[in-house]
This record gives sequence, C-alpha cells and structure tokens, in this order.
Amino acid sequence: MKRIISILLTGLMVVGMFGCSKKPEPITDIPATPEEAMTDANLVFYYYEAVTGTVGGDCSVTYRLYRYNGTELVLSRTDHTTDDEEISTYRLVPASTLDDCMKVVKKYKMGKGKWINGIGITGGYCSAGFYKKDEWIKVTSDNMPDNGQEAFSAIHKIIANA
Repeated sequence: MKRIISILLTGLMVVGMFGCSKKPEPITDIPATPEEAMTDANLVFYYYEAVTGTVGGDCSVTYRLYRYNGTELVLSRTDHTTDDEEISTYRLVPASTLDDCMKVVKKYKMGKGKWINGIGITGGYCSAGFYKKDEWIKVTSDNMPDNGQEAFSAIHKIIANA
C-alpha cells in the first residue's frame, strides 16, 4: 500500500510540476544558493526513468535542471528505491549541459511526429520535459518512434555524467 501511495504521489507531483506551458522568465536576481534556485520557475529540463513491474519492486530516478547563473545550472537527482526510500542530491553542472540535452531533443525530433503517435515500451517508463519556443513539451516512452529509447538513453548519459 505504501508503494502504491508513493507511486501515485510521485505521478501527481510530476503532472503538477510539469503541467505548465509557459517558459520561465529570465533570471534577474541570481539566487544566493543552489537550493534557492530549485523552484518550478527556474526548471528548464527534466528527465525521469522508472523500472516497473519487477519482482523486486519498482524504482525510479528523476533529474531536474534548474537555472542558476550564466555559467552553471543546478542538477537535482531524486532516487526512489525499491524500499520506498527517497534519496535526493544536487550539484552544480555547466550550463552547456542544457545545450547538450537540447541537441538530443533536436536530433531525435522529440515532441513531433511519432513522439505523439508512436509505440510504447514495457517494463519501464521514461519521460523528458523541456521548452520549445516558449512552450513546455513533455515526451514519454508511451508514445515514441522506434529509436525513442536511443534518445532517452542519450539524455540519461548526458545528465548522469554532467
């Protein structure tokens, strides 16, 4: 029961957090600390990955990139373990991390065509959110082209190694 509630709350948090469709305003006051930068208004990219339907239990990881200053972003990572434990960390990463993620978005044409009416995967779930022309776009592994998993893997590699 605890796991179901955790999954539901995580889902509601993701939907609530990423349901916005307006790009955040440019930072005029640089937050004094990275913790102050980690707000919905400063969110510029996210990546979520979950392993589902396993005997040992489900687990997930969420990465979020937040605007911080002109040269760095705050990268937060939240792990939900099979024991229903939540572990959150953050660190500063180069601002080019967002550019690298957006190159993947462009290369795989995320948010267009088969990303809207594509195939799904079983045993896992991935999603990513980003801005495209002032509109918040969310893509998921529920609807993706044949090479969609390559796109998610490329984003994961960039963010995890930033």
